Amino acid sequence: MKNSRYRQLALAMLALAVLAPSAAPRAHAETAQPATQQAPLNIAVIDIQQILRDSTAAKSVRAQVDKQKDAYQAQIAQQENALRDADKKLAEQRATLSADDFAKKQDQLRQQMDQLRQNSEKLKQQLEDAFNAGMGQVSQALAGVLTDIAKQRSLTLVLDKRAVPLSANSFDITADALKGLNAKLPSVTIPKPASQ
Repeated sequence: MKNSRYRQLALAMLALAVLAPSAAPRAHAETAQPATQQAPLNIAVIDIQQILRDSTAAKSVRAQVDKQKDAYQAQIAQQENALRDADKKLAEQRATLSADDFAKKQDQLRQQMDQLRQNSEKLKQQLEDAFNAGMGQVSQALAGVLTDIAKQRSLTLVLDKRAVPLSANSFDITADALKGLNAKLPSVTIPKPASQ
């Protein structure tokens, strides 16, 4: 859910970054020139989802997050197993412990389980934040690449391919944008979540 909202925000920011530099001159030109002499409309389309999937930087973000996620899942599974073992031992000791001692140990065990759950949620949130920060860097670099391409080709409008039902292949700048992004930002290093 959050990831989807982030992508929508990133796409909106990307569209603004690409279109804003060309919007102001066009608005000025429209007031200065008669309607018959408007600047030509040069349009391109881009598959942003493909770029966010296939760029080396985006792949590096996903690989780092997956690696950290696997490591923390293994760590959490180990802690869960230790707590299950402690719960079994406590159940075996129930007959030999006083009711107060048993209740205290059971409460301690419950607190440890709650702490593990909280730590797990914190790690999950930190990994999501790291992913979003990394993909934010990718989106920011892509906006710069698209701005450069728009200037080079005198583009006045760049649209997300998903918003365009049909277009000629000559309008598609996805390959050039992907190549430019890979050159500008080959990888992104995301921060490791704090150990819990």
